[in-house]
Amino acid sequence: MQRIDVAPTKSNLRKVKSDLEFAYEGFDLLNQKREILVLEIVKTVKNIRVIEDEFKQSLDELYGRYKSAAVDSGAETLAVKAMSEKPEYNISVEWTRLMGISIPHNMIESAPPEMSASLLGTGASYDMIKLGTPSLLKLITDYASLAKKVFLLSIELKKVQRRVNALEKIFIPAHEETRKYISDRLEEIEREEIFIKKLIGKGRE
Repeated sequence: MQRIDVAPTKSNLRKVKSDLEFAYEGFDLLNQKREILVLEIVKTVKNIRVIEDEFKQSLDELYGRYKSAAVDSGAETLAVKAMSEKPEYNISVEWTRLMGISIPHNMIESAPPEMSASLLGTGASYDMIKLGTPSLLKLITDYASLAKKVFLLSIELKKVQRRVNALEKIFIPAHEETRKYISDRLEEIEREEIFIKKLIGKGRE
């Protein structure tokens, strides 16, 4: 590793040692942040898998209700009735902070579905579809929020990893080499001064 091109002086040695101390402290903090980010990503991915399983189960159940409703009321009647529905949804975003990162969490709320009588001939099976849809939309919203969280944490993890690599492979080795060079050079200068002083002392005898 190539050292920094500085004069071998005591002031530069103090500065290099100070920079090294700061670099090691930063390296430790970045390592801790990296570990926390990795753990958080792993935990979030596990939550995503749970939601995927719940979503598949809910989707299968909802599809079964659609088939039952289609048998009961007819596919065309079901399609016309579905097109006439005007559900109201409210989407909001709640922000949290993690390791300096702003992470959004999307939330969706819907008004309770109306179970009014219909002239189109739909029955209870269609009402069951309406009851199951909000929970499915919530799962989709939660999934999107967690996926966004993993994306943001992964970007931050890459940044932290680059900084760790820069400190570990470039900054710290270069400063360690410079510290050793200055220390060795100052010791050499000190020995030369002692030797010269002895020579001067012998010359005066």
